[in-house]
Amino acid sequence: MKKLFLILFIPLYSLFLPPAASGVTPYIIGPDVKIINNNIVVRTSIADIADFEQIVKSSIGKEIIFTAELMRVWDFWPDEFIVSKKIRKIVKYDNLRDQYRTSWRDGITRTDNIFTEFNTMKNWILSEDSISIANIKELEPGSYYIRFVVESKSREKIPLIGFLMYLVPEVEMSLAKESQSFILGIDK
Repeated sequence: MKKLFLILFIPLYSLFLPPAASGVTPYIIGPDVKIINNNIVVRTSIADIADFEQIVKSSIGKEIIFTAELMRVWDFWPDEFIVSKKIRKIVKYDNLRDQYRTSWRDGITRTDNIFTEFNTMKNWILSEDSISIANIKELEPGSYYIRFVVESKSREKIPLIGFLMYLVPEVEMSLAKESQSFILGIDK
């Protein structure tokens, strides 16, 4: 019975595994932190996502989640989490109209766009130019940095048999990077 289970389980399991990694590893460019009108604004993008065009054109919806976390540096204690902001970008390819339907969500507002050119859509979906994290007037003096996390998820659920659901990862790609530390509220 065990042999029969292994014979059936191993091929079924290999069908739901993600494909082997390619030679190109995605990475985060930035995050660039600027203070504009007393607001901490972060800019970043992702580079080298392998087969992104092929994945999107297969009509499987993709969701890219940008999370920026403001952290305060402490000398002898773990760094303190202050606030975070999450941006969700979703893309789905429409085969009939040959266009990309995209959506931008930050928890409060939603913006929908339609792109006809792949490179324009790719530049828009894989970058975020102005994430406003916090107002510096509300922060205590100290040293801070931004931890940036990017996750990629598939929007389509693969029909699976009950207990196999936990074997397929929900997050396909997860990247993290920290900015250079910056000082707020301390006169130099």
